Amino acid sequence: MNAPAAKLGKVSGKNISAIIPDYLKERLLIDAEVAGAGPDVHDYFMQTPLHDSVGTALEELQIGGDVSGRLHLDIPLNGQQVAAKGEVTLNNNSLLVKPLGSTLDKLNGKFRFDNGNLSSDTLTANWFGQPVAVNFTTEEGAQAYKVNVGLKGDWQPSKFPGMPPEVAEALGGSAPWNGKVAINLPHGGAASYDIGVNAELKNVSSHLPSPLDKPAGESLPLSVKVNGGLNGFNLTGSAGKQNHFNSEWSFAKQQVTLARAAWRNGPGTPPLPPSKSLTLNLPPLDGEKWLGLLAPAMKQGGSSGKVGSFNFPTTVALTTPQLLLGGQAWHKLQLAVQQQLGGVTVDVKGEEIDGALRVADSGPWRANIKYLYYNPQFGDEHSTPTATNPLAAADRVSFRGWPSLMLRCQSCWIMGQNLGKVEADVTSAGDTLTLQHGLIDTGKGRMTATGLWKQNDTEERTALKGKLLGSKIDETASFFGLTTPLKNAPYDVDFDLHWRGQPWKPEVNSFNGTMKIDIGKGEIDSLGGGRAGQLLRLVSFDALLRKLQFDFSDTFGKGFYFDSIRSTVWSKDGIMHTDNLLVDGLAADIAMSGQVDLVKRQLDMEAVVAPEISATVGVATAFVINPIVGAAVFAASKVLAPLWNKISLIRYHISGSMDQPKINEVLRKPKEDKAS
Repeated sequence: MNAPAAKLGKVSGKNISAIIPDYLKERLLIDAEVAGAGPDVHDYFMQTPLHDSVGTALEELQIGGDVSGRLHLDIPLNGQQVAAKGEVTLNNNSLLVKPLGSTLDKLNGKFRFDNGNLSSDTLTANWFGQPVAVNFTTEEGAQAYKVNVGLKGDWQPSKFPGMPPEVAEALGGSAPWNGKVAINLPHGGAASYDIGVNAELKNVSSHLPSPLDKPAGESLPLSVKVNGGLNGFNLTGSAGKQNHFNSEWSFAKQQVTLARAAWRNGPGTPPLPPSKSLTLNLPPLDGEKWLGLLAPAMKQGGSSGKVGSFNFPTTVALTTPQLLLGGQAWHKLQLAVQQQLGGVTVDVKGEEIDGALRVADSGPWRANIKYLYYNPQFGDEHSTPTATNPLAAADRVSFRGWPSLMLRCQSCWIMGQNLGKVEADVTSAGDTLTLQHGLIDTGKGRMTATGLWKQNDTEERTALKGKLLGSKIDETASFFGLTTPLKNAPYDVDFDLHWRGQPWKPEVNSFNGTMKIDIGKGEIDSLGGGRAGQLLRLVSFDALLRKLQFDFSDTFGKGFYFDSIRSTVWSKDGIMHTDNLLVDGLAADIAMSGQVDLVKRQLDMEAVVAPEISATVGVATAFVINPIVGAAVFAASKVLAPLWNKISLIRYHISGSMDQPKINEVLRKPKEDKAS
């Protein structure tokens, strides 16, 4: 019996023949050419006695698109099992390997079936967007249905789907690879599979940061093994001799989740961490380069541990002998990042740091640091920097989107200075960064401050207000590795300053504000150099004392003792003024007034030096009349040298530059004049 065409369900058949060649053998043989959509072919076999064989095979290997082929059925008329054979031609079809949840596109070639046993020629397809050669066989056994797939390709790593563009741009070349997939489908249990992939990355070049950098031409074998089931899989492997990895993955709701993973730079496969986390034991890293590459993907994924269709562990533990970040090398670093309700906690410990950072989804970030040593070494602004100061990289730093930060540091070394205890609450609002609760407490001295840094298209300005105080000014200076001629003197300084420019780079001609200085009883025992003497040199007080030492060596040669130094200083457009700098000394009192031009670095000061004398009416009147000295009370208990004892006061004019001041005596009153 022959028929030119017929419908087998929704599948079209043509050139159909049905023959019973031998009635004694009771067998019906049917041959047909068939064509139809892949799902329709599947549905047809599921409605026939072949649903447990061919139907099962097509359930696990689902074909999309139109297919054609030949079908041969051997149907026993005595009720025995039907035998089906045939050939299927694929032309630009898709193939879903259901146990793997993975689809091959643009599939071309032929495969044959003998009941549930399938075998293919070498098929061509696209997998993950790249060409691959595929062959497969299936075997129907008594206990399970088995599928074996062979794969071969030469892929470009830069074209892997889901790869961040910044990473893809750093990869070049292609890698030949081959793989084998063995799928086991028990008749009464869950599916399982084993996958082995081997590749040679010799022709691949990588400009990723270390340890994933690699020149083309350098051999790097890659081996990956996967075993798992419908709910997830374990993946282990190695790249070269030193990099080994171990991971556990799961499937859920169209998402692939990396549940646990470990990467080791060393021999042997690392064990999986006991909890759901990613453990990385890596060689030295350039953190700045890695952050630059991964920041866009991290921003897209946020703190949820999700990037694209992949979920990653919310706990990451990283160990590295060295991490380059923020212009500094951090040594023997252990870093733990954990996603928690409402934010992320980062714990870090190493030779230079021990602390924790709480990154809140809303509200201020909180940094609690036990100790910190931070001394960045940034490249200069004229070179092509590898570690660039982020604040110096641009004329403007946008504060928009900056988080608020509450900093508490118990022991901080910053830029080579031991600051001791440091606290600060920093908030960002629009174009303004505000400092509240600023504190530096060295144990020898203490500074409290508030301030702001504002910048926009029209202006950039900084303001700082606070107090400096301590029991001994020389101990405070020594704590910072400095020296000062002022000894054993308590100090209390109030300041309220503002200027145009960045906090660390003021425009000197915009320096404005006031300072109130109160230094208690102490001694000036050395007039040597050093950065801490800059305040004295600012008004050429050190130069004045050196001249007094020269003129009156018997009085000033062994140091200058004082009960107090007080002054109020105000600055206007970079010119500092004072009219009441008063040194209440034991050997003499010194009053100074005038101005210092910080822009031109020029001096214009007047100084009056008076010995210790009794406060008679004549002397008091003389001092009040003198506009430079003003009202002053002098007292001392030291027996002065005869020459100095004959002098009532000396007046000096200080001019010239701050680096080379000129001191001229303009008046000397003998003590005998006081009785007139």
